[in-house]
Amino acid sequence: MTEGMLVIISVLFIAAILTGILTKKNTKKNHTDHGVPFGCEENFALALDPCKDGKTLMYDLTTCRHCTRLQEFLQTHGVEYNDIVVDKYIGDARKEIVEKLKTYNPRASFPTVIFPDGSVVIGFRENLLLETIERLKQNA
Repeated sequence: MTEGMLVIISVLFIAAILTGILTKKNTKKNHTDHGVPFGCEENFALALDPCKDGKTLMYDLTTCRHCTRLQEFLQTHGVEYNDIVVDKYIGDARKEIVEKLKTYNPRASFPTVIFPDGSVVIGFRENLLLETIERLKQNA
């Protein structure tokens, strides 16, 4: 290996380390020590105790197109819901949310919706969602 190649490899190695350190700092800078994004403490509590406020709860991801469709569907049908965007949490907070999600959906797939009566709908299943929403309206 030439001296020039060693310099280039060293610079790339140092850059990779610094990028990793800076990325972690930037991520942690926006979260509590537990991994909850600042300003989302109340939502975190709801994620661990779904529907305690009487609203439907949806676990989703920012990158999930089915989640986006389901959000639009719930809004169109006038369903008030709390939105738990799991990939916004890091560390212990995310682990706790995923463990709670697994009690309703062992595969921890997205979206997962918990209704106040305890009904769970996994995925964007329009007919099942409509049936559940209608049943809840009739029982209200």
